[in-house]
Amino acid sequence: MNRSSANLIRGLSLLAILVVWWIISLFFPPSFIPGPEIVLKKVAALLFTGEFLFHMYKTLLRVILGFLWAFVIGSLIGMVMGFSRLAEHFFEVEVLVGLTIPGLAWAIISLMWFGIRDFSAIFSIFIIILPMIAVNMWEGTKALDRELIEMGHAFKASRKMVIRHVVIPQLVPYLFAATRFGFALAWKVVVVAEMLGLSNGVGFMINHSFGLFDMEGVLAWTLSFTLVMILLEFGIVKLIEKRATKWRPAVTLM
Repeated sequence: MNRSSANLIRGLSLLAILVVWWIISLFFPPSFIPGPEIVLKKVAALLFTGEFLFHMYKTLLRVILGFLWAFVIGSLIGMVMGFSRLAEHFFEVEVLVGLTIPGLAWAIISLMWFGIRDFSAIFSIFIIILPMIAVNMWEGTKALDRELIEMGHAFKASRKMVIRHVVIPQLVPYLFAATRFGFALAWKVVVVAEMLGLSNGVGFMINHSFGLFDMEGVLAWTLSFTLVMILLEFGIVKLIEKRATKWRPAVTLM
């Protein structure tokens, strides 16, 4: 499937969501479920205000810092667990416990520990998505094709060459999967943290609109936040992933 066909299908999917939303809104008052045309006008008005840029900047900064911190440490822990049985047994319980504790609990604990400041939200993102990234890289490292690694050694390839040309290409899909899942979860975590106690950010504005019982504002901030996430996904992450994995053959069922 070429790029234009894929974009067409994505556009039709988005159109279907808007149509379903519009139909549902016909059965309820705008104060309960405003139609897509009302919310989209509000989003358009928000996008060209300094208020939107300020709050989105604060949210993005927290997401990026928390995610990068968790991605680096989580990836290292996961790969060490995959390569070492001793490390696997040592970190396994901690990782599983980290996956079990609810994100809301960590957000509250972080605010109680560090107060109402940016670091609380950043730490919440870090501690919540770290075990998920570690598990993803742990499974990716365990799934490495050992025969390819042994073949590289048989052909007298140096350790550096084996890591660069055999190990890393096999781990790249898992790295991008961890990136995608980590970012998706980071968005949710930062909004919760901002709603609970911070004085700026998209989550704060959603909570502010909720306090005014402004459903139009809640949906507008939520939708604008989602649009930025989609732009980052398709405009940055997906393009980098496509370039990094262009060596992989396309899978066709027919």
